[in-house]
Amino acid sequence: LQANPDDLLAFNDSLGDVAPETFHAWSREEQLAFLLNAYNSFTLQSIIDQDPLKDSIRDIPGVWRVRRFDIAGASKTLDNIEHDTIRPDYEDPRIHAAVNCSAISCPVLRREPYVGESLDAQLDEQVQIWIDGTQGVEIDRENNVVHISELFNWFGEDWIPDYGDTEEFAGNEKERAALNFISQHVSPEDAAYLREGNYEVRYLYYDWALNIQS
Repeated sequence: LQANPDDLLAFNDSLGDVAPETFHAWSREEQLAFLLNAYNSFTLQSIIDQDPLKDSIRDIPGVWRVRRFDIAGASKTLDNIEHDTIRPDYEDPRIHAAVNCSAISCPVLRREPYVGESLDAQLDEQVQIWIDGTQGVEIDRENNVVHISELFNWFGEDWIPDYGDTEEFAGNEKERAALNFISQHVSPEDAAYLREGNYEVRYLYYDWALNIQS
C-alpha cells in the first residue's frame, strides 16, 4: 500500500468532496458506514505517510488529535470522527470491532467497505470475528479467570445502555455489560460459565505494534 498509495489517496480526497447536505440526507446506516470507512482509510494514510514506517501508530506525532482530514465539508481529526461523532451520535458499541488502529491487538480490518444496506450484518460479523479471535476474550476455566480486550476497559460505558441491566456475570458495571455482550457471541457452554460469575475479570495485554501485512 505504501508503494502504491494512489487509490487510497484518491478515495480519501473524495471523502472531502461529499457535501454536508448529501451526508445528512443519507440513512443512519449509510452515514455510519461512510464514517467507519473514512476513519479506517484515514488511519491507513497516516500509517503509510511515515517513511520509514513507524513501529506503532502511537509513534506518529499527533496522529489522533492533531492531524486533520477533510470529510463531508469539515476538517476533522481521527478523534473527532470516532469520539465526537461515531460514538455519541450512533451509540452502537459494535463499532469498536469495526474501527481499526492498525495495531496487532485491534480487531481485524475488514477487507471490504462498509455499506449502509449491509451494515448491520457486517458489524455482527466483525464482532464475531473479534470475539472468536485471541484479541477479544480468553476464558481460563482452570484458573477461573476471564481475560477481555482492553477496549472494554477504555470504552466500557458504550456497552452499558444496551447490556448493563444485569446482575449476572462478574466484575463492575462496565465489565458485566461487556460480558453480557460477549456471552451472546460465544458457545452456550461459555455463555453459561460467564453468567455464573465465579471468576476474576482481567484485561488482555494490548499490543500496539504495527500490524504489518505482507
